[in-house]
Amino acid sequence: MELKTNVLYYGDNLDILRNHIPDESIDLIYLDPPFNSQADYNVLFRETTGEPSEAQIRAFSDTWHWDLTAQRTYEDIVTNGPPQVAKMIASLLDFVRGNDMMAYLVMMTARLVELRRVLKATGSLYLHCDPTAGHYLKVVLDTIFAPRHFRNEIVWRRSNAHSKLSKQYGPIHDVILFYSKSDNFCFSPGRRPYMAGYVEDRFPHRDSRGRYQSNVLTGSGVRSGESGKPWRGYDPTKHGRHWAISAKLAEELGARLPGLSTQEILDKLDEKGLILHPSGPGGLPRYKQYLESSEGVLYQDIWAYQPGTGGLLCGTDDGIDQDVKWLELAEMLGYQTQKPVGLLERIIATSCPVSGVVLDPFCGCGTAVVAAHKLNRHWIGIDITYLAITVMKERLCDSFKSDFPDPRAIKAIGEPVDLAGAHALADENRYQFQWWALGLVNAKPVGDDRKKGADKRHRRHHRLRGGRRQG
Repeated sequence: MELKTNVLYYGDNLDILRNHIPDESIDLIYLDPPFNSQADYNVLFRETTGEPSEAQIRAFSDTWHWDLTAQRTYEDIVTNGPPQVAKMIASLLDFVRGNDMMAYLVMMTARLVELRRVLKATGSLYLHCDPTAGHYLKVVLDTIFAPRHFRNEIVWRRSNAHSKLSKQYGPIHDVILFYSKSDNFCFSPGRRPYMAGYVEDRFPHRDSRGRYQSNVLTGSGVRSGESGKPWRGYDPTKHGRHWAISAKLAEELGARLPGLSTQEILDKLDEKGLILHPSGPGGLPRYKQYLESSEGVLYQDIWAYQPGTGGLLCGTDDGIDQDVKWLELAEMLGYQTQKPVGLLERIIATSCPVSGVVLDPFCGCGTAVVAAHKLNRHWIGIDITYLAITVMKERLCDSFKSDFPDPRAIKAIGEPVDLAGAHALADENRYQFQWWALGLVNAKPVGDDRKKGADKRHRRHHRLRGGRRQG
């Protein structure tokens, strides 16, 4: 099985993962699986029966249903899945029962097993969800990836405040569950600028080099070696302490450091004017810790843009976490839960090496592939609607005209390549055929109300509206 990158796949991502993506070939997986989180919570847990039409199943509507397809997937996991996964999903069915929530968890479990298989040992997975099902998905991920490989539950602020509420707090955040495949994984988090008020308060002093604060040169506890010996009349032992030179401070001496004693290092630091001597007797010296322009706050696990905070950060007019700000109306492509490119850029830059491979199995309007291409990573996008494939092609062409002068420059595996394939697609699902055909002439469908009955589910896709949409 050969890995193809910078390609889109049309079809069921479970089939594509099994048939097209080799073992341990992906550096980073980001997925934002569709789920009707807008449905009433009680409805999600209501037991259902029956088998919807095959057309509805293959359309992958925004809601999942406990039907014969879900039942068969469940039985396949129990029979053929890893033993611990089989036990977990059986326990969930006993607790959650056969309903829409359970159908979602069964479908996700089957896919997450495959996603772990294709992930490199140094790879990571970020699963974007909301509080409706996030707690169940964490159980599934703990079972598949092991609890020790859980890294973070990232909270992302996805919208501004909600004011029209009566019996709940404003729901303005999503959750991103971050797991690694092993303990040796790619992780290089960036930084955001310090608050200007923090800098003023914590680095109050200035000299020709810039702002600095006074910091300790000693650590608690007595030592018998060099770090416990006096230096220039200062005896740390009398204070129950020892000399403790930080690695950051030692870097100031560079190559001259090896072979020097603790006292000689202190001499060198003093010669460079980095030691602050006490003004009175009985004290211990401290050192100048400078505010470096490259420093800032490492990414934490809350990513929350704060409107109205422009100008409060050191060295920029941006607001707090403005790089992951929610989408404004002008940026939206019609996907109700489209994610900002900045959010995916932060994830990709942190957890995928340059020229690594990013996979989004629920690609939607293609935010992940756009961010990956922008950051010089290879990418694979999968979606089960031609409308999404068409949107992604247009978006890549608009964003990277030199690489993709027209949609034909982007390979979409699974789309018809001849008349027989077009006929087969039309017979299988006429709406998918329409979307594919419109994409050939760079046209887009316009939602209407002419489709009745069971086709209403397709209409939701047609308008790119409904419950949770990925991308």
